[in-house]
Amino acid sequence: MKRLKELLIKYKVLVSNFSYLVVLQVFTLLVPIITLPHLFRVLGDTTWGVVLFAQSIALYLGILVSFGFSISATKDISIHRDNHSKLSEIVSSVFILKAGLFIISLLIVSILIFTIPFFKDYKLLFFLSMWFCLYEFIFPIWYFQGLEKMKYITFINLGSRCIFLILIFVLIKEESDYLLVPIINGIGSLFSGLMGMIIIFKKDKIKFFIPKISVLAYYFKDSLPIFISNLSQLYIKMNKIIIGAFIGLDSVAYYDVAEKITNLMKTPISLISQTVFPKIVKDKNLSFIQKVLKINLVIQIVLLLIVMATAPFIVRLISGKDIPVAVTSLIILSLTVIPVVINNAFAVQTLLAFGFKKYFARSIIGSGIVYAVFILNMYIFNIWYLYGICFAVLIAELATSLLSIYYVRKNVYKQIKPI
Repeated sequence: MKRLKELLIKYKVLVSNFSYLVVLQVFTLLVPIITLPHLFRVLGDTTWGVVLFAQSIALYLGILVSFGFSISATKDISIHRDNHSKLSEIVSSVFILKAGLFIISLLIVSILIFTIPFFKDYKLLFFLSMWFCLYEFIFPIWYFQGLEKMKYITFINLGSRCIFLILIFVLIKEESDYLLVPIINGIGSLFSGLMGMIIIFKKDKIKFFIPKISVLAYYFKDSLPIFISNLSQLYIKMNKIIIGAFIGLDSVAYYDVAEKITNLMKTPISLISQTVFPKIVKDKNLSFIQKVLKINLVIQIVLLLIVMATAPFIVRLISGKDIPVAVTSLIILSLTVIPVVINNAFAVQTLLAFGFKKYFARSIIGSGIVYAVFILNMYIFNIWYLYGICFAVLIAELATSLLSIYYVRKNVYKQIKPI
């Protein structure tokens, strides 16, 4: 108990931030799971699949709007947290760049809507689903993470999620109400963004100004390698698009069930990663990273064994009905949690945090190539099945693990030894 008390005092900020993130992540993941049976029942498999397909397009374009600032800007904010003028420069630059990227994303979805018949049939749905890109633009999660002020992220997002939860059950009563799903999400996004900006510009008194082109170019180039890495991980955002285009919109709904459960399993990885990343950037302690890796591995192995043993029950609990296809998909996708733990430790917490952006990008791009080859073979031989998509994700995550371990051992361990 004495040792535990000492650790809690030593890592007081980390424990506090972790606690806030636990509340946020659990609530963020539970809200869609709570509403899923209702949406499945009211909208039906196919219509709900169409809504998810539109969301997937927006999520993919969200990679463009985010542009890697969630990591690069977080790192810059963490380094310059005590320099008010520098913080103003970072915040102003990121918001201006994100504004331009958001406009580009709107142009892209407009082109898709007016050139592809299916998109044109659901044009209002696709436009409204761009709430996710709007959220990426206006909510400064990178600012709060960099300052390690997770409580703001938690309180703001809890408010928006409560709005979503209540309105889903109150307003969506029949299949024709499907457009209300993105509208309700959009209301939550606006709430989060406005609250975030009030805290930044009113409470923290950050000054917004238009920086020089050279300054904007610097932050753009600094985030570019991360954006390329994120872009290469198309399978995270592209799976539902591929499934909807080549397998069926009802299969999008089934895959979504398996993916939501898998993402719930990965919650501890995300929580721990977001909590320790600013500390790792500052301290660059390899021994600390190894401790975090061991903790994550133990947690994920336990969760994996539970999910593997109870997969049919979990799918029925989440979706409100028996879906054998979703059960098998869940079993395959759940295996990805182990390589994801390794990827986080070696790629993000080591290569990226220590400044080896080039090798981080190579690890992610390499896995993207592996995934693309797998999908290309399915396309060439016209063999499309849901389980194949799930296996492609698993193989890609394993490729990231092998590549990131290789680059860390070859480059980082030669320069820095664990303390």
